[in-house]
Amino acid sequence: MVNQFKEELEQSWEIKYQPEYGYLREEVSQVLNSYLNCGLLEHGAARVYCDECQYSLLVAYSCKKRGVCPSCSAKRAVIFAEHLYEEVLEEVSHRHIVFSTPKRLRPYFKYNRKLNGILFRAAWQSVKEAFREEQQQQVGLILTLQTAGEALNWHPHLHGVITDNHQLCEEELEAVTKRFAELVLLGLAKEELITEDVMEQILSQEHSGFSVWVGEPFRDEESEKFVARYIERGALSLEKLSVQDDLVIYTTKDGKVREYEALDFLALLTTHIPNNYESVTRYYGAYSSRVRGERAKILKSAQSEVDPNLTPIEVDSPPPRVSSTWAACIKRIYELNPLECPRCKSEMRIIAFLQDPKEISKIIKSLRIEKARAPPPLSRKSKIDDAYQFTDELPDYDAF
Repeated sequence: MVNQFKEELEQSWEIKYQPEYGYLREEVSQVLNSYLNCGLLEHGAARVYCDECQYSLLVAYSCKKRGVCPSCSAKRAVIFAEHLYEEVLEEVSHRHIVFSTPKRLRPYFKYNRKLNGILFRAAWQSVKEAFREEQQQQVGLILTLQTAGEALNWHPHLHGVITDNHQLCEEELEAVTKRFAELVLLGLAKEELITEDVMEQILSQEHSGFSVWVGEPFRDEESEKFVARYIERGALSLEKLSVQDDLVIYTTKDGKVREYEALDFLALLTTHIPNNYESVTRYYGAYSSRVRGERAKILKSAQSEVDPNLTPIEVDSPPPRVSSTWAACIKRIYELNPLECPRCKSEMRIIAFLQDPKEISKIIKSLRIEKARAPPPLSRKSKIDDAYQFTDELPDYDAF
């Protein structure tokens, strides 16, 4: 679909989609181009070799882009989960937390992604104020921006992991929600996007559209990694997606079916591509970079006081952990080992990283690997085409 409609999307964007989605960002073309190259040997590959049976094969590079490629999004989520579990999260209970905004305010964040900072700051400030001053230093919060709703609609909201230092009662959670709403509205008013009258109107409503949800506590490795993968998940779910002719069908968990023209679906999907270098994950409190850095210095200082000649590795402390490798990510996501030799089942090893297209072409030829081909184009039949099918009679135009 991307291969067939990318050029048409760029050509028709200004007239057809700019009023709804804003101007076409450079990141959109970059991500779509990278997605088309994702998994193609001609654009870079690793050569793996089996020492047991001397079998060799090529493994293509992935695009590593955010927002479109489901495979790369899944790998990114796994790496993020491993990083949180191994390097960031303390050995305490945590909870899943979600911050949502009302529908009438969401378009502001669509046209100006810098406004997302308002959501992050409001969420952290509202949580911090719910704790006493002596507790605030112990609270750790990690937030990730999600822009897609259940049906891939534009819905900017925050998913996160928070330390379970204090179980918020219902009244305290309502206070957090109210404070979060106030801070978001103040931020938008400061940007001169809404007036004080709009603020008062929203806050005076019984259901303002703002919400803060907190899940049950968890502490085990499986739950921590699952929640971490969930909050970092990509916008597009292949389980909900199907294509019939030129229609893209997206089915939500509750069974509701949304049908899109292929070009319209692609335009909708591009709204969830973040800007280059946009930070969609932020760390606060006990999990901020500054606090974690200070803890590392204190630990190093304590080690040196025990014995100046003692190296960090010899101290009775957890050894430094390494994030998941590419092969480990593939194995976790697809339940297969990409380094397992297809002939003798031995463990293969990477012997080279290839970048030169000419060299890759020679190796492809020597290994007798078929060249990649573009998928067949989607059919773009109209209702009139369907009416002419199986009949020689003219269609009833009044029916269209």
